[in-house]
Amino acid sequence: MENTISFTFSDGNGHATIALDKFFPTDATRLRKLLKMINEDYEHRDELMCAVIRYCAQSAAALLNNRVVWANRSGDAHTVAIELQPEIEKLTGRIKLLRGQTYREARKEWKAQLSDMKKKQRDALNTYRICRRRAANAKKQAERLTKNAEVVYEKRNKQG
Repeated sequence: MENTISFTFSDGNGHATIALDKFFPTDATRLRKLLKMINEDYEHRDELMCAVIRYCAQSAAALLNNRVVWANRSGDAHTVAIELQPEIEKLTGRIKLLRGQTYREARKEWKAQLSDMKKKQRDALNTYRICRRRAANAKKQAERLTKNAEVVYEKRNKQG
């Protein structure tokens, strides 16, 4: 996938190279400015607009595919956190139940295990939240890229 486009504008006096990865997804104002500059490069206008449409469509598809990956990772992390909960409760009960000098070493060991399990659970829940957020952001970005592609396509068709 080509990630840059180069074109001239202002009757050959201006030159621009746009890194599509950095530019898209974008708002309507910036997109209209880009289309206005592309429109001034008469020789390559259709080619440039097709490149923008192709980039937006491919990026949106890639984001939607990544969304599935993020959703799966989110589910896996949530499962790990849920599976750790009974063991955490069991160790907590054991620590509270056994008191006294005879169980001092065992309690220390159990507390260390409990601390490790709680850390694993916190990490899993944190991963769950991050993955859910990334999946939601991927969907939003894909929708914006699709909208950008539609705007460029409509503009291209109006020109004939």
